[in-house]
Amino acid sequence: MAVEEKEDRGVATLERALAILGTFESSPSQSLAEMSRRTGLYKSTLLRLLGTLEKFGYVGQQADGSYHVGVAALHLGSLYQRWVKPAELIDPVLRKLVEQTGESSSFNVQEGDVRVCVYRVDSPQKIRDHVRVGDLLPLTRGAAGKVMLAFGDEAGEPRWKELRESCFCCTKGEIEADTAAIAAPVFAAGGVLEGALAITGPGFRFSDEKVESMRLALLRAACALSRDFGGSTAALDAAVHRAQLTTSA
Repeated sequence: MAVEEKEDRGVATLERALAILGTFESSPSQSLAEMSRRTGLYKSTLLRLLGTLEKFGYVGQQADGSYHVGVAALHLGSLYQRWVKPAELIDPVLRKLVEQTGESSSFNVQEGDVRVCVYRVDSPQKIRDHVRVGDLLPLTRGAAGKVMLAFGDEAGEPRWKELRESCFCCTKGEIEADTAAIAAPVFAAGGVLEGALAITGPGFRFSDEKVESMRLALLRAACALSRDFGGSTAALDAAVHRAQLTTSA
């Protein structure tokens, strides 16, 4: 029983430490009082946990006494990116999409019941959406999330039949009222969904004509990336062919 109680205390401590790191989503720099309010932990408890987190580089303290995320968290993020897929495969595809469309592009993967933006290249235009690498977004809203549902958790549901055939999704105003997105699936070996390739930006620039022109570029990019990952491109090849016919009509 004593061993079990010790393990339970260790788990509780870990959960509290993770809760502390989670507060930095609300503010990149925060005081002890702000952190106490957000976590519900006493300041004395926070100080002990922060001391350990600072020792291992997961938080840092500024001259005014406030805390910020430490460099160890950035290192973990880079490890996660390398686990998803090498940047040298994904970044050139994203940069080419930005050059072709003028809008921001990103690569997203599913984590549980949310999706995370793992790689992103921003549009050079002053007015753009502001999703950042590491942002967590819902699966149920936005083009990338719906692609993940259609080819992942809810692949057999009838409502995704059209999306699965087209390998393409377009949404407007689902994440933020003034933004829009298009997305396509990227496959790995065995037909497994690797992630969703997306193009995002302000809704007023996503006219029907612009969406149609970006659709072909996106599908070709998803096809090329799937091929690099060793995935089947049959569905994407068919989607590219249909998009070409629509564009040339």
